[in-house]
This record gives sequence, structure tokens and C-alpha cells, in this order.
Amino acid sequence: MKNLLAILASCALLTGCSPSDQFWKKPDVGTRITSLPEALKTPDSVRYLHLYDQNLQAFPEGILQLANLERLSLRRNPIPAIPDTIASLAKLNWMDLGRCALTNITPAIGKLESLSFLYLNDNQITALPVALGDCPKLQYLNADRNKLTVLPASIGKSQSLKWLRLNNNQLTALPSDLSGLSASLRRLYLKGNPLPDPEKERIRKALPNCEVIF
Repeated sequence: MKNLLAILASCALLTGCSPSDQFWKKPDVGTRITSLPEALKTPDSVRYLHLYDQNLQAFPEGILQLANLERLSLRRNPIPAIPDTIASLAKLNWMDLGRCALTNITPAIGKLESLSFLYLNDNQITALPVALGDCPKLQYLNADRNKLTVLPASIGKSQSLKWLRLNNNQLTALPSDLSGLSASLRRLYLKGNPLPDPEKERIRKALPNCEVIF
């Protein structure tokens, strides 16, 4: 048992997520490719591209040639922006943009109809696009440790989100309408936000079937 706990703790440190979050990490798909030039040799066969911590200064446009890409990690690269053309990756299911240098997110992400898992944690994002709440399959959104002061109303109406992480932002309230989330959301993380007690109580009442962690 002690060994198992140690493994889970190590996993949490490496991924930036709690051990319980591992349930929401999509399993690996195909061979993990760690070089874009290597991926471009056989672009149609690449499903998982892992470009973790490669000091990329901009979004690599070559990624857009990977039409069958399902899983993309750009974590820990100083990428200032994600282009609108990201919407062309129609099969993208899982995307990790944690610990980049992002200050905003293109609304084009909302056009990724297959996107289920999105990591935006540890950036400098001040606002999420309205279109993000319209992603029909988005189940897991991690926006921990950003500079969010408000959420778009579309997030509160999302009927697909199951886990939502918003720890350590600057939120004083959630959208007034949480009707979509009330049916789908299972866990909501809001630690480190200056939410007043009346708003906390409103959130609890609006999401009776969700575990809310303040």
C-alpha cells in the first residue's frame, strides 16, 4: 500500500494533477512521437505527438499536417499563442497547453468537435473564449493557476463538462446560470479564488450533484 501511495504521489508531481485526476487522462493512443520532423515523415499515421519542454518559441505550423492527430502535448514551451488554424485538427481529443506562455486562447478551439480533455493550467490567461463552452465533447478542463476574473456564460451552460479545475485564479463569482453544469459536472475545484461566502453557497445549491472544493 505504501508503494502504491508513493507511485500516485509521484504521478501527481509529474503531471501537475491530483492522483484522482488520472481517471480523466485519456490513455495513450498509438506510438508517442517526440519529434515533429519525425512525425512529418509519415503524417497520416501519427496519432500522439508529445513535444514536452522543447523550448518552442511559437506554435509549430507543421502540426497542422497531422490530420489524424488525437493527442497533442506542448507543455512547458514558451508559446505565446495558438493559431486559429488549430481548428483543422478535427480528430484532436486531448490537448495539453500547460505551462506555456499563453495570455489568451483562440476561440477556434471551440471548433474542435472531438476535444474532450484540455489542459490550460499554469499560464497567464485572463479570459476563456465563449466558444470553449460550446465544445460538444469537452469533459475535462484544467485552467488552474491563471489570471481569470470571470468565466463566459457558456461554461455554466455546458452539458458535457464533468471535471472543471479553476484553482488559484481571481474569480469572485461563477456565471449566474449553471443549469448545464448541474446535470453533468462531478467535480469543481475553486481553491485560492476570492469567492465570497454567499457565492460559495449559491454554487453549492446550484450544483447539488457535484463535489465542490473551495
